[in-house]
Amino acid sequence: QISKELAELRPAFLYVPAEVLLHNFDKTKDFTDNGTVLVAVVPRIVTDDETEEITKMLTSLHEMGVQEALCGNLGHIYMARKAGMAVRGDFGLNVFNSYSVDVLKGAGLISATASFEMRLAQIRDLKKVIDTEMIVYGRFPLMVSEQCILKNSSGSCQCGIPGQMADRMGSVFPVVKEYGCRNVIYNAHKLFLADKKEDLYATNCWGLRLLFSTENARECVEVTKTYMGLSDYKPNVLTRGLYYRGVD
Repeated sequence: QISKELAELRPAFLYVPAEVLLHNFDKTKDFTDNGTVLVAVVPRIVTDDETEEITKMLTSLHEMGVQEALCGNLGHIYMARKAGMAVRGDFGLNVFNSYSVDVLKGAGLISATASFEMRLAQIRDLKKVIDTEMIVYGRFPLMVSEQCILKNSSGSCQCGIPGQMADRMGSVFPVVKEYGCRNVIYNAHKLFLADKKEDLYATNCWGLRLLFSTENARECVEVTKTYMGLSDYKPNVLTRGLYYRGVD
């Protein structure tokens, strides 16, 4: 997904899973040369026997110049801080009201991510005592599977190759590798809000995040350009998520 053309669009931040970033750090040079800040994403699930490995991974990244980590679990903040990193809050912290943003500020986080189960009006009304971002594009993760679905279905470890699941209605859900030979099952439809820019800006969020999962490098560039007003690309099948209808 990382390409020179994407780097030339100068995203303010590039969030990359810590393990992927560590093994592909040299590919991010075009981004850092253009002023993009790298942020290591801590895995959503870290068991006790994986804590030491993740902490070492983050420490190595810090020594390589990565100063920030994205955490979606309160228990993971300690690992990031032990590695010397400043911490940003991911959607897993379930920021659903102003009180939760205030709690994260008290915990020393430098930013928060609004829950994607909130309506845009609710995000607008949040008291943003720290920088608050929202996810405005991508497939939302539905589930993390402890069992490797791809391995169990094929009989061998092929979790580096994305797979698919389908329901009885014919919807296809991508299955992607997660740290620790786990799988993430993503939504069949992609959130798309590039044509709702006025509504997005009205939320007064500090940042708007594009969440790439199964996209190829070309799609990543076209999606980014669309949100910058430089392209008219649109997914074939899209959703507005819960940002307009909320949770029933």
